[in-house]
Amino acid sequence: MIAFVVDSSFDMPNVKLKYPIYVAPLRVYIDGKEYIDKKDLTIDKFYEMLETAKDFSTSLPNPKDAEELIKKLYQEYDHIYVLTLSSKLSGAYNMFKTICKPFKDKVSVLDLKTASFESYPIYRGIVHYIEKGVEITQKLVDEIKKNTRIIFGVMTLDFLEKGGRIGRAKALLGKVLKIKPVLEVDDSGEVVSVGYARKLTSLSKKIIEKAEEFIKEKNIENPYIIAGYGSKKFIKYIDEIVNHFDIKDVVAQISAAVGVHTGPEVFGVAVGKY
Repeated sequence: MIAFVVDSSFDMPNVKLKYPIYVAPLRVYIDGKEYIDKKDLTIDKFYEMLETAKDFSTSLPNPKDAEELIKKLYQEYDHIYVLTLSSKLSGAYNMFKTICKPFKDKVSVLDLKTASFESYPIYRGIVHYIEKGVEITQKLVDEIKKNTRIIFGVMTLDFLEKGGRIGRAKALLGKVLKIKPVLEVDDSGEVVSVGYARKLTSLSKKIIEKAEEFIKEKNIENPYIIAGYGSKKFIKYIDEIVNHFDIKDVVAQISAAVGVHTGPEVFGVAVGKY
């Protein structure tokens, strides 16, 4: 028997899972108060609070709680795969590498080199290879990531700039030109700009265009596609994406741990091979 451990940036649709996934929640700070992501702070409540919050940030899962979780699962499962958000965006990967060192005979810590709803298509790829009997290594996960891409739009780069996820110069340029950036998380796990739209109404079209380009570039015949959004006020903007790709109820809401860095006004698509 195998199990997965993920941090709470792992956003996924409401689907039935073949293998159990356990969550080590990141911590979210809003105006000096600590909240445990997806435990004592719902996603909707978070976005409501973010609209008026003056200060907000995130922190790693509680190391002691994470270690206790790994110890417990170590006794119950034949192997545990720990999937973390990009090490370029968080220290979660390094924290779990340290925690899991005494258990490395049965625990694999893997850097997904992304965050939010792109994590789920990568997880599907890992499951695909597990069921083929292939050893799951970081090199293999990196290959899966190369055939997976999240493409999303935000209304402002302020949140990404504040969290250090995008440079001040790019953020300032976006403000001056009053553009809506289209972003990706590249193969190395960094947030990069890949385009822009002048109007909110054309942002969905730009995201679709970039997704189609990626599918063609990677020659993916039957892509797995998932749409995602932040605040519920922005769920309507994925309608065009859902209709274009004929997505069947495969949507995910972006968690607080990620929404702190994107802001509430965010939506997009993730494309995977498996």
